[in-house]
Amino acid sequence: MKTRLVYILLLFTIIKINAQNTGKNTLGSWFEITSSNKISDKFTISGSLTNWNYEILDNQHLLLGIIGLNYTINKAVSVGVGYGYGSIDTTFEETSTPYLIENRILEQINVKHKVNTFSLSHRFRLEQRFIEYATAYKLKNRIRYRFKSSFPINKRVSISIYDEIHYHLMNGLDFHQNRAYAGLGVKINKNMNLQFGYARHSYKTKSFNRLSLQLHLKFDFRKAKI
Repeated sequence: MKTRLVYILLLFTIIKINAQNTGKNTLGSWFEITSSNKISDKFTISGSLTNWNYEILDNQHLLLGIIGLNYTINKAVSVGVGYGYGSIDTTFEETSTPYLIENRILEQINVKHKVNTFSLSHRFRLEQRFIEYATAYKLKNRIRYRFKSSFPINKRVSISIYDEIHYHLMNGLDFHQNRAYAGLGVKINKNMNLQFGYARHSYKTKSFNRLSLQLHLKFDFRKAKI
């Protein structure tokens, strides 16, 4: 009888362990829409809506909206500030735990240049993240660096890669996550560019593989007639 009980308990333990899927072996998705709206020679209003999913079209990880104002110093350098609001689910499994709610303030500097036909850019961003947990409210400061490169195949199609590393500023630099991406960009018209590729989203103890679909919009309202 005791032996049977041990086997039953062991079986339930194995089932429970196998059921605790962290999402590391599940292909997820990364959808994003960005908009850059030039309102003067120096100022641009930007916006983005980002959605990550642990599975292709299900099990939401993050939904984040950001709006910002950018100032162009010269052709190579611009600076900006912004505000973001979003919800984050930190677990793959469906639970009754509420999502984390985040209000975010950001400051950034962008530097871009060309090497032959390669377009290169460097973005340095500082964030103040006001995060509402189920039982607490915390401020986390984070610094990010993104390197991005694109190479044109022809007038409409290009290859893009980027890598962005994130550190929390807690007793020095504390690694938070890294995002790597590679994909193809297709210029639909002068205002729209569609990107499709693969993203690798890595944390300290786990990583996620995701298909990425991004739509980038760009408008110039300086020429608009009122």
